[in-house]
Amino acid sequence: MGTKLTAGVLVGALAVVLTSGAAATRVLGQPSVGKGDSAAGRYAQARSLDVGRWLTPPSDKKYSGKQLVAALLAERGADSKGVVVLALPARTSGTITTAPVGWSGTTASSGGARVTMRIDVDVAISSDRLWGPDRQVDGAATRCFVYTIQGAEVTVVRGIRCPPAAEVMKAPQPKPLRGA
Repeated sequence: MGTKLTAGVLVGALAVVLTSGAAATRVLGQPSVGKGDSAAGRYAQARSLDVGRWLTPPSDKKYSGKQLVAALLAERGADSKGVVVLALPARTSGTITTAPVGWSGTTASSGGARVTMRIDVDVAISSDRLWGPDRQVDGAATRCFVYTIQGAEVTVVRGIRCPPAAEVMKAPQPKPLRGA
Protein backbone atom coordinates (compact mmCIF):
# COMPACT_ATOMS: atom_id res chain seq x y z
CA MET A 1 0.00 0.00 0.00
CA GLY A 2 2.91 2.36 0.69
CA THR A 3 4.21 1.94 -2.87
CA LYS A 4 0.81 2.70 -4.39
CA LEU A 5 0.41 5.75 -2.17
CA THR A 6 3.90 7.03 -3.05
CA ALA A 7 3.27 6.46 -6.78
CA GLY A 8 -0.08 8.24 -6.53
CA VAL A 9 1.49 11.21 -4.75
CA LEU A 10 4.31 11.39 -7.32
CA VAL A 11 1.88 11.22 -10.27
CA GLY A 12 -0.33 13.87 -8.65
CA ALA A 13 2.67 16.10 -7.95
CA LEU A 14 3.90 15.66 -11.51
CA ALA A 15 0.46 16.61 -12.86
CA VAL A 16 0.43 19.76 -10.67
CA VAL A 17 3.94 20.73 -11.76
CA LEU A 18 3.17 20.23 -15.47
CA THR A 19 -0.14 22.10 -15.26
CA SER A 20 1.45 24.93 -13.28
CA GLY A 21 4.38 25.08 -15.70
CA ALA A 22 2.06 25.29 -18.70
CA ALA A 23 -0.03 28.00 -17.01
CA ALA A 24 3.08 29.94 -15.98
CA THR A 25 4.42 29.70 -19.52
CA ARG A 26 1.16 31.08 -20.87
CA VAL A 27 1.16 33.96 -18.40
CA LEU A 28 4.90 34.66 -18.40
CA GLY A 29 5.19 34.42 -22.17
CA GLN A 30 2.63 37.16 -22.78
CA PRO A 31 3.17 40.27 -20.63
CA SER A 32 6.10 41.54 -22.66
CA VAL A 33 4.02 41.09 -25.80
CA GLY A 34 0.48 41.57 -24.58
CA LYS A 35 -2.58 41.27 -26.74
CA GLY A 36 -2.17 42.69 -30.25
CA ASP A 37 -3.73 46.15 -30.16
CA SER A 38 -2.82 46.89 -26.55
CA ALA A 39 0.82 45.99 -27.25
CA ALA A 40 0.74 48.26 -30.31
CA GLY A 41 -0.67 51.04 -28.13
CA ARG A 42 2.19 50.57 -25.67
CA TYR A 43 4.69 50.83 -28.54
CA ALA A 44 3.04 54.11 -29.60
CA GLN A 45 3.25 55.41 -26.03
CA ALA A 46 6.93 54.45 -25.80
CA ARG A 47 7.75 56.10 -29.13
CA SER A 48 6.01 59.32 -28.00
CA LEU A 49 8.98 59.87 -25.69
CA ASP A 50 11.38 59.63 -28.65
CA VAL A 51 9.30 62.18 -30.56
CA GLY A 52 9.40 64.49 -27.54
CA ARG A 53 13.22 64.34 -27.50
CA TRP A 54 13.30 65.12 -31.22
CA LEU A 55 11.06 68.16 -30.74
CA THR A 56 13.29 69.60 -28.01
CA PRO A 57 15.01 72.73 -29.43
CA PRO A 58 18.79 73.09 -29.11
CA SER A 59 18.52 76.42 -27.28
CA ASP A 60 16.01 78.72 -25.63
CA LYS A 61 15.75 80.98 -28.68
CA LYS A 62 12.27 81.73 -29.94
CA TYR A 63 10.99 78.97 -32.27
CA SER A 64 7.53 78.52 -33.71
CA GLY A 65 5.70 75.22 -33.59
CA LYS A 66 5.99 75.06 -37.38
CA GLN A 67 9.78 75.50 -37.20
CA LEU A 68 10.04 72.66 -34.67
CA VAL A 69 7.99 70.36 -36.89
CA ALA A 70 10.02 71.29 -39.99
CA ALA A 71 13.26 70.60 -38.08
CA LEU A 72 12.01 67.20 -36.88
CA LEU A 73 11.03 66.27 -40.43
CA ALA A 74 14.43 67.38 -41.77
CA GLU A 75 16.42 65.60 -39.06
CA ARG A 76 14.46 62.34 -39.25
CA GLY A 77 14.22 62.08 -43.06
CA ALA A 78 10.46 62.41 -43.54
CA ASP A 79 8.81 61.41 -46.80
CA SER A 80 6.98 63.94 -49.03
CA LYS A 81 3.85 63.73 -46.84
CA GLY A 82 5.75 64.43 -43.62
CA VAL A 83 5.77 60.82 -42.36
CA VAL A 84 8.79 59.64 -40.37
CA VAL A 85 9.50 55.91 -40.05
CA LEU A 86 10.56 54.90 -36.54
CA ALA A 87 12.80 52.00 -35.54
CA LEU A 88 11.14 48.69 -34.69
CA PRO A 89 11.89 46.85 -31.44
CA ALA A 90 13.63 43.47 -31.60
CA ARG A 91 11.52 40.50 -32.80
CA THR A 92 8.98 42.87 -34.34
CA SER A 93 8.05 43.36 -37.98
CA GLY A 94 5.74 45.91 -39.56
CA THR A 95 5.80 49.69 -39.31
CA ILE A 96 5.81 52.42 -36.70
CA THR A 97 5.48 55.93 -38.11
CA THR A 98 4.86 59.42 -36.84
CA ALA A 99 3.50 62.48 -38.64
CA PRO A 100 2.63 66.04 -37.60
CA VAL A 101 -1.06 66.78 -37.18
CA GLY A 102 -0.97 70.41 -36.03
CA TRP A 103 1.10 73.12 -34.36
CA SER A 104 0.74 76.60 -32.91
CA GLY A 105 2.50 79.16 -30.74
CA THR A 106 6.16 79.80 -30.02
CA THR A 107 8.60 78.48 -27.45
CA ALA A 108 8.96 81.99 -25.97
CA SER A 109 5.23 82.57 -25.34
CA SER A 110 3.68 81.91 -21.93
CA GLY A 111 1.72 78.92 -23.29
CA GLY A 112 4.69 77.65 -25.28
CA ALA A 113 4.65 76.07 -28.71
CA ARG A 114 2.18 73.22 -29.08
CA VAL A 115 2.85 70.41 -31.54
CA THR A 116 0.45 67.52 -32.13
CA MET A 117 1.93 64.32 -33.58
CA ARG A 118 0.19 61.11 -34.66
CA ILE A 119 1.94 57.78 -34.12
CA ASP A 120 0.71 54.83 -36.17
CA VAL A 121 1.71 51.30 -35.22
CA ASP A 122 1.00 48.22 -37.34
CA VAL A 123 3.19 45.36 -36.13
CA ALA A 124 3.60 41.63 -35.73
CA ILE A 125 5.37 40.80 -32.46
CA SER A 126 7.13 37.48 -31.91
CA SER A 127 7.76 36.14 -28.44
CA ASP A 128 9.80 33.25 -27.14
CA ARG A 129 7.90 30.73 -25.12
CA LEU A 130 9.21 28.34 -22.53
CA TRP A 131 6.73 25.68 -23.57
CA GLY A 132 5.49 25.12 -27.11
CA PRO A 133 6.14 27.06 -30.29
CA ASP A 134 7.02 30.74 -30.46
CA ARG A 135 4.01 33.04 -30.61
CA GLN A 136 3.22 35.92 -32.92
CA VAL A 137 0.73 38.63 -32.04
CA ASP A 138 -0.48 41.17 -34.60
CA GLY A 139 -1.59 44.60 -33.49
CA ALA A 140 -2.42 48.06 -34.75
CA ALA A 141 -2.94 51.36 -32.97
CA THR A 142 -3.05 55.06 -33.73
CA ARG A 143 -2.32 57.51 -30.95
CA CYS A 144 -1.96 61.30 -30.93
CA PHE A 145 0.12 63.32 -28.49
CA VAL A 146 0.34 67.06 -27.84
CA TYR A 147 3.78 68.33 -26.90
CA THR A 148 4.14 71.69 -25.16
CA ILE A 149 7.59 73.17 -25.72
CA GLN A 150 8.67 76.13 -23.59
CA GLY A 151 12.16 77.61 -23.80
CA ALA A 152 14.51 74.76 -24.67
CA GLU A 153 12.47 71.82 -23.34
CA VAL A 154 9.32 69.80 -23.80
CA THR A 155 7.38 70.57 -20.62
CA VAL A 156 4.21 68.52 -21.19
CA VAL A 157 3.33 65.44 -23.26
CA ARG A 158 -0.36 64.56 -23.28
CA GLY A 159 -2.25 61.85 -25.15
CA ILE A 160 -5.36 63.08 -26.97
CA ARG A 161 -7.99 61.77 -29.35
CA CYS A 162 -6.68 62.10 -32.89
CA PRO A 163 -8.41 64.84 -34.88
CA PRO A 164 -10.39 63.99 -38.03
CA ALA A 165 -8.40 63.89 -41.27
CA ALA A 166 -10.06 67.13 -42.44
CA GLU A 167 -8.47 69.01 -39.51
CA VAL A 168 -4.92 67.74 -40.04
CA MET A 169 -2.53 70.49 -41.17
CA LYS A 170 -0.34 69.96 -44.23
CA ALA A 171 3.21 69.13 -43.15
CA PRO A 172 5.72 71.95 -43.66
CA GLN A 173 8.79 71.51 -45.83
CA PRO A 174 11.62 69.89 -43.85
CA LYS A 175 14.06 72.59 -42.74
CA PRO A 176 16.74 72.73 -40.01
CA LEU A 177 16.12 75.07 -37.05
CA ARG A 178 17.12 78.70 -37.18
CA GLY A 179 16.23 81.32 -34.55
CA ALA A 180 12.99 83.23 -35.22
